[in-house]
Amino acid sequence: MEKARLWAVEWKQGGETLLAIEPDDSELRRAAPDLAGFYNDDHNRRMMGHENDGFTADDVVAYYEELRAEEGRPFLLLLNGELMGDADFRNIDLEDATGEFAIMIGGRATQGRGLGTRFGRMLHAFGFETLGLTRIYISVIPSNAASRRLFERLGYQIDDSPGARELIDEESDITMSLARTAFEQTRAVDLAANPASGLAGVRAFERSAAAL
Repeated sequence: MEKARLWAVEWKQGGETLLAIEPDDSELRRAAPDLAGFYNDDHNRRMMGHENDGFTADDVVAYYEELRAEEGRPFLLLLNGELMGDADFRNIDLEDATGEFAIMIGGRATQGRGLGTRFGRMLHAFGFETLGLTRIYISVIPSNAASRRLFERLGYQIDDSPGARELIDEESDITMSLARTAFEQTRAVDLAANPASGLAGVRAFERSAAAL
């Protein structure tokens, strides 16, 4: 079976390079120990609602492989070449042009700096423009106020529709969604207020064999 094409999304902004990559096997294995550390951080586990006994590097690799087997698109998030966390599109329905998004900035020292919003904006541009989605869903636990603020900055609104609620893990989870048209409107408003914040510099490209 032919492997799915791997993508990268890059945004050079203010002297920094934000890069989201769909990793090959060797890149994933190199990143897995650090990702396991992010997942196992007490604060991160609470905010993600993880109740397991902790992740090993092998667990992270298996998690990525499971996402891909279900036609998800997991990304490593890099700032100037340093791993910041990960994100993914999952539950992608190409017929309905919908999907679910999740993101984690893993290091406690790097949280609260707006990186989640910046990576989120560039990946949503990819999701809407490259994957062709017209609506993206998220779910967060009620105590994760920081994630909810992040998604509200991206333009998400509360969505209690059946399509949103079928993605929850717990009945108490908050579900939100963002339509492509709303994302584009928010993007235009941001660009008018601050031209430097625009996404014109974002580029998505397939990763060549030489880049892997």
